[in-house]
Amino acid sequence: MDDHVLCETVQTVDSSAPTLVTEGKSPVWRGRSALACYFAVVVGVLLVSLVTVAALSSTGINLIDPPYPLSLVSIPVNEITILFLTLVFARRSRAGFSQLGFKRVSASMFVKMILLAVMMLILTSTVALAQSMIFGTDPAEQVFSRLVVPRTGIQLIALVAFSMLLVGPIEELFARGYIQQGLEGSLGKMKGWLLASFMFGMLHALNILRAIAPTFVAGLFLGYVWQRSDRNTTAVAIVHGAYDSIALALALLAGS
Repeated sequence: MDDHVLCETVQTVDSSAPTLVTEGKSPVWRGRSALACYFAVVVGVLLVSLVTVAALSSTGINLIDPPYPLSLVSIPVNEITILFLTLVFARRSRAGFSQLGFKRVSASMFVKMILLAVMMLILTSTVALAQSMIFGTDPAEQVFSRLVVPRTGIQLIALVAFSMLLVGPIEELFARGYIQQGLEGSLGKMKGWLLASFMFGMLHALNILRAIAPTFVAGLFLGYVWQRSDRNTTAVAIVHGAYDSIALALALLAGS
């Protein structure tokens, strides 16, 4: 990918656009708080997932081959958990919306973020394909697909809404707005970006191990866009949500 083209695409967001909250400009937390938040989220998501599985099992649902994608349940539950814990740490750090990177984006910037989502999907798909060619098919991926991929148009609409309104904004608030920003404050721009991206990949190992490499690459991509867009968490939330939405739509088409 031409780094110059990507830089130009995400170089600026309208600096005159008002932010949601106008606290101080510099982050008031560092790497220690970012790491504490990360591990709190990992533990929180694990616990909530176990409770969700137990609750679904008690209703007699076949968790290996469910009648509907379990992502319709797991996404809102997990994302609300991530949001709650991130906001707890943000409050402790006295971080407002502007410090966490929530800024307005223009219509043209929105379109550019959608195009970047397509670029990111091509990139991560290439990584996933390379893994399959090297290591062969992973049965866990097939099981995971049955749990998350929509089977009808209505399910797709619901999951796209979740992706754009929950997954994108919440995970970028957590991963870029709080974690990467805190790590960069302690380790510097390069090391903070790399570590935050690695942690983002490892978080998705809670799904399947094969997800680590593609999501690490996705984290690098999102973290770079976040840096180049003047730490605009809203912008990368659009990329993230659109990326998931396009991937879900393609998965539905491939299975139909």
